[in-house]
Amino acid sequence: MKNKVYVGFSGGVDSTVSAYLLKKKYDVTAVMFRNISEPSCSQPIEENAKKVAEYLDIPFKVIDFTNEFKQMVINPFVESYKKGETPNPCVTCNIQFKFGKFANWCFENGADLIATGHYCRTKNGHLYRGKDSKKDQSYFLNGVSSEILKKTLFPVGHLTKKKVREIASKKGLPNKSRRESQEVCFIDSSLNEYLNKHIEKKEGDIVDIDSNEVLGKHDGIHSLTLGQRRGIEIGGSDKPYYVAKKDIDGNIIYVAKGKYNKALWKENFVLENFNLIHEKNRGINKGLTGMVRYRSKEIECKYDWDTQIVKFEEKVWTPSVGQSLVLYKSTECIGGGVIKEIRQ
Repeated sequence: MKNKVYVGFSGGVDSTVSAYLLKKKYDVTAVMFRNISEPSCSQPIEENAKKVAEYLDIPFKVIDFTNEFKQMVINPFVESYKKGETPNPCVTCNIQFKFGKFANWCFENGADLIATGHYCRTKNGHLYRGKDSKKDQSYFLNGVSSEILKKTLFPVGHLTKKKVREIASKKGLPNKSRRESQEVCFIDSSLNEYLNKHIEKKEGDIVDIDSNEVLGKHDGIHSLTLGQRRGIEIGGSDKPYYVAKKDIDGNIIYVAKGKYNKALWKENFVLENFNLIHEKNRGINKGLTGMVRYRSKEIECKYDWDTQIVKFEEKVWTPSVGQSLVLYKSTECIGGGVIKEIRQ
């Protein structure tokens, strides 16, 4: 008897090719979890995914997690912006849902294994980068446990995106040409428009971080992000200004003149909620690299396992509290945490 595999299914080309490849060896079921309640958004996606599953001749199931998703991903996302942070909802979603709620539901409902279309690889509970360096998604899975990874398959992790497209085309899959979604799944407008709907605007000062001179006004502490240049609306300077710091209590946004202003570059970070994926990696400190953003440059670093302080060998451009800092040992993702504090 074949093992039962439940595939996290969006109807996109990655999850579709994953299901197609797994059909050769496993008893495959496509499972989608509903995370937004607006029918105009979710219904067409679900209908498309169902049609693709029918084409593959595999069962299709939908789980309604709209309430849980709002409480565990959307609300913390908004609250984090209220505090001047820069959260990554995709990391939270992977931890809380794809490898949390979704995984648990699957195992409780008959699955022996789960699978997703992520571009990464796993072996014996360890997590590794995907073969396609441009598509590698291990950054987003830094909070997944080793126990879940032991029961997870990543069918496209050893393939390039180009190869996945070729498979979809060769097999005549109905979504072979479907474009990828690059936006946050629950936001159907610009980020600023979305935040303005959920966060009350409160005007405050924009201040030069070096001279302490008031240069202008902002519409709300959430309206500008660290490193942002456009939208500050400050004129009359020989060099552009960039957002460098936020004072939540004072409702002040500090800006720094010139891209290479020291206020924009940081190297010491205090983490919270660090997740070590595999216990065998505990305590290692040689050969580590870190990333503070998806697809950002990997930088050699040291990690103090007692204090959860990470020191980069090079300064990083405008990192923010709330971002995920992820650690690697060569091609292995050993884990990550959320930036709690940034030190000079």
